[in-house]
Amino acid sequence: MARQGRRSLLDTLFPRGDAKKKTSEMIDRGLDALRAARDERALSAGAATLVPSRLELRLPQIRYDELAEMGAVRDIEYFFNDELMKDLSSDRLRTFGDHPVYITIAADTSLQPNEIYAAILRPDDGKEEEYDIPAGRHAAPDRTSVLGEAPPAAPSVGLLRIIVKGNGKVRERVLEGRRWIIGRQGSSGRTLPEGFIKVDLDLPPTVSREQARIDLIADDRMRVERIGKAPMLLGGGESLPEGESRLLPVGATFSIDDHQITICR
Repeated sequence: MARQGRRSLLDTLFPRGDAKKKTSEMIDRGLDALRAARDERALSAGAATLVPSRLELRLPQIRYDELAEMGAVRDIEYFFNDELMKDLSSDRLRTFGDHPVYITIAADTSLQPNEIYAAILRPDDGKEEEYDIPAGRHAAPDRTSVLGEAPPAAPSVGLLRIIVKGNGKVRERVLEGRRWIIGRQGSSGRTLPEGFIKVDLDLPPTVSREQARIDLIADDRMRVERIGKAPMLLGGGESLPEGESRLLPVGATFSIDDHQITICR
């Protein structure tokens, strides 16, 4: 590869001029695809959620060769591994069989130059799980990302509702989209993360205007993150510390201050 081509790819992976941005679209989409593949096989087990331990990100041959020529494959594998390891503690996850998290990157000649694909591998021999091998093509479209385009629209799972109980009242409203910032009525003045919708609730002044970030990651699971100051309790009385998140089934009830919140169909 010519020096100019290598520099162009490095600029894509690690853009210059922005010290805070250290990952490219390819790495961001790759991490999203790995998490989507992992969460698709997640199972609840008491207070913990069990997830696969060994995954592989498949790249088109040309992209894999470019990374291999730069010696970047192992560095990116280490990055993915570290990020999914962090998820274990922050999201109260545990791998099946308590195997260590192990992420690899491989070439896949069936992919187009702008596609990436995440697969679940068996922890013992590293072979792809049989239910992940479709007849002729990958069966799970939410694990394939197209670079340079918006992610494919998530399939409709029906309208969700948020139910708020507190002060002897019950309030209910329909939710649009799949990602929400919920909190006290009014704006904090900060720009919302891309793809999130602010949901104003009738909550006391002790609750932040941006109190919780809710991300519907599957038809039946959502990630709940506390981003505000008011205390939050999960089922069983577990306190959710500020800055931490948990995977909860859709329909689970959690509390903000002295109000009960349920997101359900």
